[in-house]
Amino acid sequence: MEEDETRSGNGGSMPVEIQALISMFAAAVLMTAVAVLGVFIAGEQPPRLVLPGTTWQWTGSTTGAGETPLVVPAPAEYTVQFSRDGTYEAAADCNQVAGTYRVVPAGRAGGSTNGLTLVPAPASLASCGAGSLSDLFLEQLGSAS
Repeated sequence: MEEDETRSGNGGSMPVEIQALISMFAAAVLMTAVAVLGVFIAGEQPPRLVLPGTTWQWTGSTTGAGETPLVVPAPAEYTVQFSRDGTYEAAADCNQVAGTYRVVPAGRAGGSTNGLTLVPAPASLASCGAGSLSDLFLEQLGSAS
């Protein structure tokens, strides 16, 4: 009977072992959060660009200050799909192209924003006909940053 009273006689508090485990868990979570925050603040690992897993469509572009933005009439015909292995595939109207890409995190190249470099593989390109933006899309894709 005394043993039961001892367990319940502390006002319903948790046993010391469980309190210690909860304290250790909370300390581990806090230390992890502080470490992640420290790395983020130091700029060592800026937020990653999430490129793979999405089909990106070209909806428009500008080539310089003061120029009228180009609005692409059929964005679904101009797409880019990025793979996790650093390669990409693009559809440019009637043409298909592929290549490699590299993401340059902010701060690594002296800039304050993430950068993207696309290197197209050699390809034979067909003329897609009047009104196609294939050539312009491929030109801008190759100079995308």
